[in-house]
Amino acid sequence: MRPRFTLVVVTSRDGFIGRTPTESPHTWASPEEQRLFLSEVAAADWAVMGRRTHEAADRPDRRRIVFSGAAGAGDWRRPGQLWLDPATLAPADLEALVSDVHPLKAGLILGGTRVHDWFLAHDAIDEVHLTVEPLTFDTGLPLFGAHRGDPRSLLPALGFTSTGETPLNPGGTAYSVWTPARS
Repeated sequence: MRPRFTLVVVTSRDGFIGRTPTESPHTWASPEEQRLFLSEVAAADWAVMGRRTHEAADRPDRRRIVFSGAAGAGDWRRPGQLWLDPATLAPADLEALVSDVHPLKAGLILGGTRVHDWFLAHDAIDEVHLTVEPLTFDTGLPLFGAHRGDPRSLLPALGFTSTGETPLNPGGTAYSVWTPARS
């Protein structure tokens, strides 16, 4: 049985995870979202992300699997950070690659778009923790590459169901949990 993977993501209301590849969400996300995000990261076994996401928020102390086409079959660049090219892998393969360092039972998917797409293509997003900020970017990095728009409309079209939405602040930031129809 493969590990459980949760996509933890903050977007603009028009579905962008950032305006540029190097922009970190902490520059535009609400303090309430950031507290929630950091608590989820602290509780996870491992976080899976792309190279640019890693570089935008480098944390040597965190366990990370970093996807990069230039990484090859696997390169431990720090004691808790494995870089690899996911092209020939499946999500179930990740557990064995990191188990000598720390077990992978619950992993977070932290971005960017291509990492989200990889997990979606493998039908390996077990839950989505979505925060939508009351901002409109009009352009930028979409939540998923081939699918654009308000994530609260997009996720149902991709087979996810919301368990409800919770306001995080009076400014309009909203948090919701989504599960796939297969769950």
